[in-house]
Amino acid sequence: MKFLVTGGAGFIGKWLVERLPTDAEIVVIDSLDEQVHRTTQDFASELQARAKCIRADVQDIEQHLEAVEGTDVIIHLASQTGTGQSMYEISRYVQQNANGTAKLLELVSRLKHKPHRMVLSSSRAVYGDGAYTDGTTLYYPKGRRLEDLQKGRWDVYGEDGQPLRSLPMHESHLTQPTSVYGLTKLWQEQLMQNYCENQKIDLVTLRFQNVYGPKQELGNPYTGIIGIFTNAIVQGNPLEIFEDGLVTRDFVYVGDVVDAVVRCALHESPLSSVINIGTGQAVTLVEVVETIAELVNKEASYTISGRFRVGDIRHAVADMGRYESLFGPWSPTPLKVGLGHYLEWYLGQKPLSYDELQASFKEMERTGLLLTKQS
Repeated sequence: MKFLVTGGAGFIGKWLVERLPTDAEIVVIDSLDEQVHRTTQDFASELQARAKCIRADVQDIEQHLEAVEGTDVIIHLASQTGTGQSMYEISRYVQQNANGTAKLLELVSRLKHKPHRMVLSSSRAVYGDGAYTDGTTLYYPKGRRLEDLQKGRWDVYGEDGQPLRSLPMHESHLTQPTSVYGLTKLWQEQLMQNYCENQKIDLVTLRFQNVYGPKQELGNPYTGIIGIFTNAIVQGNPLEIFEDGLVTRDFVYVGDVVDAVVRCALHESPLSSVINIGTGQAVTLVEVVETIAELVNKEASYTISGRFRVGDIRHAVADMGRYESLFGPWSPTPLKVGLGHYLEWYLGQKPLSYDELQASFKEMERTGLLLTKQS
């Protein structure tokens, strides 16, 4: 088989190329974006040994028609990530995520041999706040109200002013992103669905929750809250947790994510599905900090600041029912085990400085996206 992996030199891509079949032909196209690849501007030697590596922006992919010809499966990972940054670098996200996907599809339309399957890495950000209930009625709130956040009212509230209960994100739920990043990921989904349906190409759309693990670029302060927390705890720097610390996320280990991608890429029969990829377990940010501190045998010293990011959602956790109906029981890596793997790798890396980590927060302050609740 022949695989094309866009963004194949990135965090997930590096893991993926290692786990594709050893007898497969692999082509990696990656721009080596400086924000994601701060420590090197060349493909890793182990990646070059495994794949034909082409340095190119996905928006310029039409120049590499010959290299892509004969591809059986395309795995589209190339994307700008980072919810907060997307809210002020809007054109960058639109160009890279939406236009880049359009350019990829234009290339596919020129291939003599069309791939039989495409796998898209999407995001739980397409759900926005997700679905909530008051016990009897299903609600799809469109973002939390600024006036509530400014008063320290962090939950999602119904018309009666009472907090609603969040539900696990299901593939059938409405998609209404609250960030530019989420919006561009939804556009990716829609572009690929439209094209693949018309061309009778099997499309698998994977909506990832918060992916973490070894090889996640430490030099990029705009993504990877696990890295931000770990840097602060290990180095003894001030650690700030937004809102009241009870924001929940579904942190899924990169090895599990890549196993799911490979399973979908190699599946013998058509899938034509949108599938969540998470653990199905919601964890508060405070729990994450305390687990990291326990693993490195340090005190979990942090400040719950009451600051908040405009556009952030309160709760996110995947409903993994569809995945299990397709592939059987899902047994994700427990958070403590995954964090142990991450820390083993992290301690061998050059850490990010405190000033570098603060740069993203200062930029969000400047653009009015990072605010403090009113006393």
